[in-house]
Amino acid sequence: MRLLLVNASLVLPPKRGVATGSLCIEEGVIKDVHLSGDCVDEYLADDADEVIDCDGDFVVPGLIDIHCHGAMGRDAMEANSEAFEAVLRYHATRGTTTVVLTTVAASTAEMQAVLHCAEEFSGRRMEGGKRFQQARLAGIHLEGPYFSSLRRGAHRSEMLRHPLPEETRLLREYAAVIRRMTLAPELPGALQLVREMTACGVEMSAGHSDATREEALDGFAAGISQVTHLYNCMSSLQSKQGIKSAGLAEAALTTLGVLCEVIADGIHLPATMLRLAWLAKGWKELVLVSDATSGAGLPEGSTFELGGLTCRVEEGASWTGKGPEKRLAGSTAAMLDGVRVMVEQAGVPLAEAVAMATIVPAGALSQDDSIGSLEVGKKADLLRFSSDWKVKGVWLGGEKLETAAR
Repeated sequence: MRLLLVNASLVLPPKRGVATGSLCIEEGVIKDVHLSGDCVDEYLADDADEVIDCDGDFVVPGLIDIHCHGAMGRDAMEANSEAFEAVLRYHATRGTTTVVLTTVAASTAEMQAVLHCAEEFSGRRMEGGKRFQQARLAGIHLEGPYFSSLRRGAHRSEMLRHPLPEETRLLREYAAVIRRMTLAPELPGALQLVREMTACGVEMSAGHSDATREEALDGFAAGISQVTHLYNCMSSLQSKQGIKSAGLAEAALTTLGVLCEVIADGIHLPATMLRLAWLAKGWKELVLVSDATSGAGLPEGSTFELGGLTCRVEEGASWTGKGPEKRLAGSTAAMLDGVRVMVEQAGVPLAEAVAMATIVPAGALSQDDSIGSLEVGKKADLLRFSSDWKVKGVWLGGEKLETAAR
């Protein structure tokens, strides 16, 4: 099967920017990338099984979300394939073709159930083309339970605890399916857990933390390479008796090599903070995430459960609690929404904003050799969208999703 996408605004890696051109897809991978002015082989169009005129729409690599809890009333904590499929199918129709499903602070048994389900889900063979109707599962992000009670956010306080050797031994058995872990580096036993899990190939991220700058730097030295939802649920600049001190946020922004995750839904962070993060880190050390909960795709006013907490869809996000106890509980956004906000509100060039949702997370997953950019030999995971940000088509391995918006 040879597919040709022509007259597209191809969003290439930032050094190359956006260029009009065409893509030839064969056997599920990108076979050729032709830009306007290049000598295009006539046989490409003559021998193509299908030619699609993109009419100037943008074509980008499939978006990659390394922090996603759920959608459409389903989430990862259900620990069953039906919930996984529902979440992955929904986000695929919004242009996200690779997803790391994310847990909440939970019991050992609940975490083990999610990890076991992910092992089985990843290992089983998809039949009858079903594999093309949902995003790829890239593993599990354990968000918790090793958090500061002062920065727990929308996680149940009774589930928070310190790392213990017996639980660490269990987690190491699932290292192959754990892509990331978020923890507070200042907790007793946290740095030992970081060393053990990084030795197993798991990326460790600091978050839900009240760490001082010094405690954060100790965590980075131990192997923490990322921070989870920058500025949200983490220590930042504070004053005690008139003396100013920095926290985890500032330590991450000023430490070379630390990847900063941002939720660019226009609610979790104001545009000024998004732009400051971009100016401090550049696109190579910022990764866009959705942090979407099971409220994604549900109408305003809907209620749902997140790790045992009752939440609701309100004002374009997920919330829990009321009055002084009201707090954000993740987003209802899609990854493309984050790209749009970075461009329109934070003033980031389109190619860099797209890279934060493709090239950067692909590298974080050590999958940048196969996904994340429009380059020959990489998987034909693609998203087409219009200048007004409407999804016009999604392809996974060269196969168009039947449920993709038109």
